[in-house]
Amino acid sequence: MNFLSNDISVIIGMIMISLGFLFEILGINALGINFRIELPTDDTELITYGIYRIMRNPIVFGIFLLVIGSFLIIPTVIALFICIFNILTFNSKAIDEERFLLQAFGEDFKNYLNKVGRYLPFRISRNKE
Repeated sequence: MNFLSNDISVIIGMIMISLGFLFEILGINALGINFRIELPTDDTELITYGIYRIMRNPIVFGIFLLVIGSFLIIPTVIALFICIFNILTFNSKAIDEERFLLQAFGEDFKNYLNKVGRYLPFRISRNKE
């Protein structure tokens, strides 16, 4: 993957890693005592303020930026595999979390889902015809 071995990809990778840490810090800070590594439990609160006003999963988005940025800095096949594995795994975890939150918070979470994108500040809707 020599085409990625240049100063521009390293600079972009470093910026992505820095932004990834920023998103993770903002997400963890907004969650406060509700932060967990595992899936939420019954005694959790629905957080829709702070960074969660603009995206539902800032910590996972931060991880995506970290692994993609790392790949841009060290573009090896192993780094690519780790990047893809992490994105698939953490996306799956985010979906499981959202299922739990929908069950736990019902209409409140459904309204939040309709306003805020999973990883982006806007919601991408799919036509269901």
